[in-house]
Amino acid sequence: MDWKGKVAVVTGGASGIGRACAMAFARRGCDVVVADVNAQRMASTVTEIESLGRRALAIRTDVSKDSDVEALAGDAVAEMGHVDLVMNNAGVVLGGPIEKISMSDWEWILGINLFGVIRGCRAFLPHLLERGSGHIVNTASFAGLMAHNPLTIPYDTSKFGVMGLSQGLALSLRPRGIGVSVLCPGYIQTNLGENRRMVGMEPEAGATRVADRVTTVEDLAARVVEAVEGNRFLVLSQVEHLDIVVRRWQDIDTHIDKQIRAARKNAEKNI
Repeated sequence: MDWKGKVAVVTGGASGIGRACAMAFARRGCDVVVADVNAQRMASTVTEIESLGRRALAIRTDVSKDSDVEALAGDAVAEMGHVDLVMNNAGVVLGGPIEKISMSDWEWILGINLFGVIRGCRAFLPHLLERGSGHIVNTASFAGLMAHNPLTIPYDTSKFGVMGLSQGLALSLRPRGIGVSVLCPGYIQTNLGENRRMVGMEPEAGATRVADRVTTVEDLAARVVEAVEGNRFLVLSQVEHLDIVVRRWQDIDTHIDKQIRAARKNAEKNI
């Protein structure tokens, strides 16, 4: 992908992974539409993009609302002339014992993490299909490849949904000139936890983790840029994640048993 003259739209683009990717796209010569709910952070991100000599536009967008995402697509095309790259990145975290998760909590996380991505794809697809080109990047998670915490089932469910959606989109859209990538970060230094909901538990109680290195958002953004340029589907924050997933699916029962034992041991430490 030749970035010059292209326009990218990034939801959740004012902080964390979204902001880092927006800046990385701008450094490649791309103009950027920053969609977020935080006006102050959007303004700061737009200013920084403009300092690179690129056009930038801030559009307040709540991805849980059809009208907001549809307006984002319309305004982005109207103001920038066209859109070439859509990154559906906005997301939240919900944790807690599964029996304590209310339907309103389920609707909240799925409405943002999964339906927010669906809304973004639906809103921009007519434009991309009409142009016969473009790229979609959907942010899932390592949790969308492998559930590894019994207290984050709603989050894992939302991210598995994004993974399934993205695979289907790749099958449908790549033959029509539109690339699709899915981003599956592990432990990243972000502000994702600011709006998290922890139901019936302390934030770290009972948490389990896969042995992992913490990656910066800048490193991850560089991987996203490489994936778009190479039209690659899967974007991992740590290359060893692929081996972890392969080992788990080769003997899923053994790995689940190991994770249950690890979770129990971790919970005992928090009693």
